[in-house]
Amino acid sequence: MAVDRKLTIVFMVFYILTVLYLLLFILVKDFQEYIINLRIEMVIITEGRNYFWALLISFLICFIGSASIGFPVPFPFVLLSLGNSLRLKYVNQGLLLNQILISGMFWLELMGIAFAGGLGSILGEYTSFYIGKKARKVVEISKSQTLQNIEGFGKLILNNPKLIKFYVFLVAATPISDDWLFMSIAMGDPNFKFRKIILAGWLGKNITTTFYCLLGVFIEIGLLAINIEVNDISTVITEAIMLLVTLTIMFFILAFNWQKYFEDKRKNKLSKT
Repeated sequence: MAVDRKLTIVFMVFYILTVLYLLLFILVKDFQEYIINLRIEMVIITEGRNYFWALLISFLICFIGSASIGFPVPFPFVLLSLGNSLRLKYVNQGLLLNQILISGMFWLELMGIAFAGGLGSILGEYTSFYIGKKARKVVEISKSQTLQNIEGFGKLILNNPKLIKFYVFLVAATPISDDWLFMSIAMGDPNFKFRKIILAGWLGKNITTTFYCLLGVFIEIGLLAINIEVNDISTVITEAIMLLVTLTIMFFILAFNWQKYFEDKRKNKLSKT
């Protein structure tokens, strides 16, 4: 395996903690009620003047989540809670789900939360980019396989300069961690400027944050389609499963030997030339 053993242990700890959280929520009634009550208290955050704080929370939690390299800050859960809070605000006004989905104000407020989160996310990624700049010097004197893989991944991306913004947009638009993408780009080219990919990254991040804000709506539509009543229990379980999937994808990105792949590709290109 190309990833360092210590990093593997870190991922295993996160897996265990997430599974433990899920089991406690399912099996321990008091813990389940505590988590659900926390979600209920989030309802008032999008009402009236509190909406400004919802925007600020969205920006800050996404900024922290992106700035914390390799640490899964639960910003998707916060965005989901903000989205649910907004949805419940309109439910309390007597609107049904289909009426909410055709409400212009609902979409305007939801997009505000999502775009604020997207802006926080892409600005937070500068931390990864900056660390990548500094880590490039470490790679030259270090034998760390993980750092070499990250640098190799960056070289692979930079080998197609016309597609860099597309790659950034594509990865940013998915729920997987993209810290390693920004870090690897900085390691692959010390002269590359972060401002070149801010717009592409922000547009992609907006898709991700919008998805998390609407996740409660998607879950409700899916459960209603199969005649199952929507509740907080199914939502929390879905969130935990999503975190496990995100950790898995992130782990395999690091585990793949990008350095070897890049070198093999370069050799094949030279042989054809």
